[in-house]
Amino acid sequence: MRIVRFLTLLLLAATLASCVTTTDPRLIAALQRTSVREIRVELAPDVKTFGFGDKADQQVPEAVRTLQATMAKELIGVPGGPTRGRLVVTLHVFDVTTKQARIIGGHDSMIDGTVRLENAETGQLIAKAQNIHGEDLSMRGSGYGVIVAVAINAATTSGAPDIMAQRLSKSFTRNVKTWLTQK
Repeated sequence: MRIVRFLTLLLLAATLASCVTTTDPRLIAALQRTSVREIRVELAPDVKTFGFGDKADQQVPEAVRTLQATMAKELIGVPGGPTRGRLVVTLHVFDVTTKQARIIGGHDSMIDGTVRLENAETGQLIAKAQNIHGEDLSMRGSGYGVIVAVAINAATTSGAPDIMAQRLSKSFTRNVKTWLTQK
């Protein structure tokens, strides 16, 4: 019986070891030869926007500007190579919750987008990431009861009017930077 367990465990370990994903060294080399100098954020024609409430026409462009400003602050000059690059972000899902939805309903925020790195001078594609995801999970304090969770969510949403977009932008930007600087 021990031999059967051992062989089963060995087979499972071999199967899991074969599932390791590797990054193409050509991608890493291409990314390292480039340095982001421009960032363009665009909405896909079929972008899904939720959570903006009644003023979506005003809030979506403001949230996009917040995302672009965060990305410019964190990504200009990254990864640091000699080739001038343009980062083109196409958003497919852009869901920034309102403070009220966050506090009362525990609504999450998320961004899904495609990121392309192009040569800024020629427009030639250098690298592309199909699905970069950013999120700001809402329920803080769950497990302590509804009143405590609502109070914690209220405290975490206080601050600047665009605090929700800022937090979501930081999450998305962090994931883009991880993609750009992979080794």
